[in-house]
Amino acid sequence: MVKAGDTVTLKCYLVELITYCYSVIWMKVDPRTGTLIKIANLKIDNNSEDGEGEQDKLCSATITKATVSDSGMYYCSAVQSETIHTGNGSRVVVTERERTQNITEPPAIKLLSPSDGDGSVVLTTLYNTAESFIPLLCLVLKVVPSQVHVFWLIDGRECSGLTSSTWIDNSDSATEFTMNQILVQAEEWDRGVQCTCVVEFEGNSINKTLIKRNDSTGMCTMVLYWISAAALLTIIVAVTVAVCRYRGHPVVTDADTRQRGTGTESRQHQSGRLGEARKAVRSSVSEVQYATLDHIQFGRRPNTIIQ
Repeated sequence: MVKAGDTVTLKCYLVELITYCYSVIWMKVDPRTGTLIKIANLKIDNNSEDGEGEQDKLCSATITKATVSDSGMYYCSAVQSETIHTGNGSRVVVTERERTQNITEPPAIKLLSPSDGDGSVVLTTLYNTAESFIPLLCLVLKVVPSQVHVFWLIDGRECSGLTSSTWIDNSDSATEFTMNQILVQAEEWDRGVQCTCVVEFEGNSINKTLIKRNDSTGMCTMVLYWISAAALLTIIVAVTVAVCRYRGHPVVTDADTRQRGTGTESRQHQSGRLGEARKAVRSSVSEVQYATLDHIQFGRRPNTIIQ
């Protein structure tokens, strides 16, 4: 591990190979594609440090003024008898130097789970013959895997997970970041186990915890909402009734309406009976008058003489 701006020296040991340093090829693993690419910014020393006769034993290459982007895996390859021989590789870690006032910007952590519904990363539950697993993803931004150490604490139990690097997009200006994925048993996840992603960076440790969301919380929120709405409606009705009474407007109820209807029907019924009685009296008076007239006429008849 070196600081940015320092010089990095790579060494390649040629064991049981009859070749020379000028024929050695230096390559680096492309973090985006995972393929080996030839390095152009290396200063290659074509003279062996330990040569014996016609073959070289130790070859070297130098990276001057190393940057963080120079971090990665480096390999050397040599050709002998139409066969390419590749070394075991060397990992180079280049970290940023401490800034003014010893302030270094810490990396940012983002946690993803299948329940988040984030469209940027698709997480699918994995099923095994005996049990199912829930994948959890810890994204560490602003740093590369060579700069940090990422692991998980599952209910206090340390798990390494799988750390790799990826890129924001495929453009030349894309930035690299670190991600670590782990599989948690579905039973533990449903139980609400605490899953904490821990990131160690330049002697400091930062973490972020992920817990499964409880669906009952949403149900309680809905019930509380409906109760509040019902209480508000009751208050509005009570205030409206109080205002109407205060202004002198009677509040008409069904009982009052029925009473009014009953009173009207009673008056109509009584009026009908009174009319029938009046008709009966007029009829009786007429009969009496007719009887009186007949009596008077009978009284004025001349006397009849019987012979």
